[in-house]
Amino acid sequence: MKRKRSYTAVDVEHFDLSAVLPLVTVGCIVAIDVAKTKFVAAIASSTGEVVKLVRFEHPRQTPAFLRMLEGLRDAERTPSIVMEPTGTYGDAVRYQCLERGLPVHMMPPKHTHDFAEVLDGVPSMHDPKAAVVLAKLQAIKPARAWQPASEERRDLRAWVEQRTPIARTIALYHGHLEAMLARHWPEFGTLMDVHERRSWFALLQEFPGPHRVAIAGDAAMATLRKASRGNLGRERLQRIVDAAKTTVGVPMTAGEEEKLRTVTEQIEVHTRRMDRVDARLGELVQSEEVLSRMATVVGPACAASIGSLIGSPLDFTSARALEKAMGLNLKERSSGNKEGKLSLTKRGPAQVRQLMYMAALRLVKDNPIVASWYRARCAYRAEIKTKAVVAVMRKLARALWHVARGDAFDATKLFDTRRLEVAPLNTVRRSESSTPMRSEPREGGAAIA
Repeated sequence: MKRKRSYTAVDVEHFDLSAVLPLVTVGCIVAIDVAKTKFVAAIASSTGEVVKLVRFEHPRQTPAFLRMLEGLRDAERTPSIVMEPTGTYGDAVRYQCLERGLPVHMMPPKHTHDFAEVLDGVPSMHDPKAAVVLAKLQAIKPARAWQPASEERRDLRAWVEQRTPIARTIALYHGHLEAMLARHWPEFGTLMDVHERRSWFALLQEFPGPHRVAIAGDAAMATLRKASRGNLGRERLQRIVDAAKTTVGVPMTAGEEEKLRTVTEQIEVHTRRMDRVDARLGELVQSEEVLSRMATVVGPACAASIGSLIGSPLDFTSARALEKAMGLNLKERSSGNKEGKLSLTKRGPAQVRQLMYMAALRLVKDNPIVASWYRARCAYRAEIKTKAVVAVMRKLARALWHVARGDAFDATKLFDTRRLEVAPLNTVRRSESSTPMRSEPREGGAAIA
């Protein structure tokens, strides 16, 4: 293209195919910059030289754009289509291209971002330039061909994507609950773990606040005993009622009591929804051999997120490749005498890393080998606790590559056990672990799922 007015695009309905065909005799690249409605496509030769920019409005003008692609194909200029994986906005166009037998390639967004200034010496980026960058990159380093996901993987992803907003909503309302209890009934949190137990749902919905619990007395105890299915002893129930009578918290207004009741109702509703989603995810994971193997180590939700958002570990050539796909590989920025700190690249789905973090916390809590390494790692520097958990995450990611291939998970292969003193797990602080919300445990016994 000429440098002057190099980013001028023509409307697809005014596109002249006959004028372009002589310029793309050897091969043809069509690079599409995806947006919500205003798409821009660059038509280029096999060397990446852009000969025409076309704009179209999706979905109104999408049929005209597809007819343009069919015209290139019928003229024996079958285009190699390239676009970025920008959410779901490009899925419909990509599907229509595949239906017409046109190959589609997915270019990593980081490549286009880094190439922006190389192209014309200007770091700015806009839709026509993005399409030109994609065409140039496709000629220099062709992107991988895209293959549609199976229906099973799409179903799995749909359930995984249902789980994420539910978890965020539960966390949001728990934040409101924690703030209200800290102000009005600070003693309640020392007597009832609101993250692991559920019997308090009924208590705070029927008696929202310490004043109402104190007035109800025996009725509040009966409600809590019934909700816990008799698993809370009378002594503990009495301590909760006594704490309501002697609380140092700020007295609640009628509006604050109604807010507490609403917050509790929302936590219960969304917790039940989470149970249903997790149950379905468990069924889907158990029906797939590779995912079921991983689930024994990281849990069904984490295994499902890996399988649906990243893909099967069997598709990766090495454990490090799987670690990289999760965004758990390290990056460094150093120059001269300045040594930059190592940090995670955080590429790929953030949800996978979040669930891997929770799985690492469970290993720290439940596995004596991992717990011992964690304590030894944190012994000399208390501020590196998070980094120690991240280190367990990275080791766990590599282990999953082997577990998916049929190997049993063995924590002794993750660490040099010759230098570890394996101690009882009860030395790990409870606050450093993460367990799912459970129903009431029996007094002096283990929690019942």
